[in-house]
Amino acid sequence: MQMRLRPGMATLFSVVIIAFFALGSWALKQGDPKPLAWQATYQDSLWLPLKEGRLTLAGVDATLGLGSLWMISADGEPLLVSRYPLSSDDLNWRAQAVIDLNPQQMESLIKAQAWQVDMRDQAVSPAVAAALSGQPVLRMSMIPAEPVEIERITATFGSPDVKLDVRESNQAWVYGRAGLVVAVAEEQAHSIMFGLKDGATP
Repeated sequence: MQMRLRPGMATLFSVVIIAFFALGSWALKQGDPKPLAWQATYQDSLWLPLKEGRLTLAGVDATLGLGSLWMISADGEPLLVSRYPLSSDDLNWRAQAVIDLNPQQMESLIKAQAWQVDMRDQAVSPAVAAALSGQPVLRMSMIPAEPVEIERITATFGSPDVKLDVRESNQAWVYGRAGLVVAVAEEQAHSIMFGLKDGATP
């Protein structure tokens, strides 16, 4: 003899089954956060050479593909940066390398770009990149298109050596031994900068 469920019971049974599978899916997502994959991927090609002072623009291009050069203003001072789009950890990132220029090179670039403090970021000719391929990289930043949960940061780098309050709800997490700083706001990471020198503060 087969048992038949009344319509109301059948609906309740279906709801319970759906809730069970939804709960299982949620539980899987609540597992330990995974480290950011790009940290290990580029350890030997980017982060270690940068920390040792031997990373060049050519080295970044060889690792991430040919970047695009930009003249930007940082606290009213000109900087030459190379930018690279990157997809990792189900997120879109912008890797940005700051190029070290001597005063003569920077002055020449300022004149060539007619750069002024209040200007927006300006694209720089690829020919300049070719001419400066051997220049050292001062620092690199990884900037996510969307903020990253802070648990991913601690899963990747561990606990910071120092947490500096920058302004209300904003902090700089300093990893002195690793030479990096994470910009944190409202328990989310907005950028990760490599190249912090010993004894320096962000």
